[in-house]
Formats: sequence, C-alpha cells, structure tokens
Amino acid sequence: MVKYARCNAMLSLALDENGQPCRYMAQADTEDAIMSAMSDHLKGVHDVDPADLINNIKGITKTTRK
Repeated sequence: MVKYARCNAMLSLALDENGQPCRYMAQADTEDAIMSAMSDHLKGVHDVDPADLINNIKGITKTTRK
C-alpha cells in the first residue's frame, strides 16, 4: 500500500513556482513521511506554515495499492 496527498486537494488555488496550478503529490509508505514531505512542500513552495494544517494534511491523505 502507498499513501499519498495532493497539494491541490488542500490549497485549491495554490500556484507552483511557475505560476501554474500546483500539481504536487507526496507519496510514501507511512503517514509520517507524507506529513514531512507535504510540510516541506508547503513551506518551500507556498510559504505556508504547515503546523496550522496538520489535520488538513491527515484528512487529504489517501491510501492506494502499489
């Protein structure tokens, strides 16, 4: 099983570094790894403090088969 979370599921109008709609997707085997990857993305690309969005990140994290 693989867990994933899409940035645009949480920040629907967010833009990436090129001014395009953000299509970033964190993928990992654990929820902790998803939290870390999405937090780094939110801080680095969108200048958003992920501490305020922990529950939102957990809420958009899905699981799929490999």
